[in-house]
Amino acid sequence: MNAPQLQDWLKRESAALCAAVLRRAPNMLPDEQDIAHFLATLTGCIAESRHRRLAEVQGWALRSVGHDALAASDWLTILRVLKEEIGHALNEQFDHEASWAHWWEVENVITNALVETAHLTGDDRQAQLLEHTVELRQKMAGLEKSKSDFITVAAHELRTPLTILEGYANMLRMETAEDSRLRLYVNGMENGLLRLQEIIADMIDISLLDLQSVALNYQRVNLEKIALLVADKLDRHFAQRRVELVIMPFAGETYTYADPAMIEKAFNKVMANALKYTPDNGRVTITASFLDSGDAKAAVAGYMDVQVADTGIGIDPANLEAIFTRFGGMADASLHSSGKTKFKGGGAGLGLPITKGIVEAHGGRIWAESPGCDEKACPGSTFHIELPVLRESPIVNN
Repeated sequence: MNAPQLQDWLKRESAALCAAVLRRAPNMLPDEQDIAHFLATLTGCIAESRHRRLAEVQGWALRSVGHDALAASDWLTILRVLKEEIGHALNEQFDHEASWAHWWEVENVITNALVETAHLTGDDRQAQLLEHTVELRQKMAGLEKSKSDFITVAAHELRTPLTILEGYANMLRMETAEDSRLRLYVNGMENGLLRLQEIIADMIDISLLDLQSVALNYQRVNLEKIALLVADKLDRHFAQRRVELVIMPFAGETYTYADPAMIEKAFNKVMANALKYTPDNGRVTITASFLDSGDAKAAVAGYMDVQVADTGIGIDPANLEAIFTRFGGMADASLHSSGKTKFKGGGAGLGLPITKGIVEAHGGRIWAESPGCDEKACPGSTFHIELPVLRESPIVNN
């Protein structure tokens, strides 16, 4: 861990971090000077011993927060927002290994500050906040369950009429000449039914992932070969849009233990998403880098970071997390084309949430980076799929 590097970075970024926090958390009792003072305390705690760091944070909390319940409540919000802003900034300005090392140093100090601030909040205020938090969580849990129940019921209820339509479509195909105009209509109907099947399959997948009911069939797999397999299946869609798909040789250890079908599905949805938001004549590039764990005896050899970068319209920073929530990718339907892979083609908003569920079920994580959304400048975006490289299967499959 390079403490001087992190300290210099915090000093340089102090003003920008303060501004970012105040934009996201306006009308708070602590002002820009108060936040800058905390950042100075944070900078001074870097590389200190655990006891010294805790003493510094306790001193800051007593001086800056005191026993003012309202101020303490605002500080809880500010510290959480500041924590997120520092995390995003570190990811953008440092490589993966350095950003993680710096992040843990910062995270430890801010967590101590959150704990001390909560302790200073009055008992009555704490009780109110706790009761309010519990109530909100119960409401959110109820809402999430309602959404999951709706998706599950809708998926299963749609299967019956879909099967009936498929049967009639097959009968029509058998009774029409191959070169007739009616056969064109049958082909169009069958394409629509196939798309509907895919949507229903996605709805069932997201329900199973929400319930954590997906049983992973661990096998020894080559991540690079899976990426190439997915590229072959999507090649005609990229060719239709004249979007170049480039897969660079994966660096480091490409073998791990995972469910090949699930990983293929995850790669497919991210690559298809990149194509959807990249204008014609653009490019999608797949690269991968290996981060060694440094422990030859550990079950996890390291992590493979598969990156899917495009030259598309980009993503608004405010939506970088929302795109991984169910229906989070849905926008104004009138602005969408009807095709699955056409530029800005519409969709149910389940592809990226399914990918997130698959990746996290494997013990990995997924996130997106983009400087912003601009349909003219096309700043592009990069999706990171980080998967653990396992030396042996975590589950013995029968």
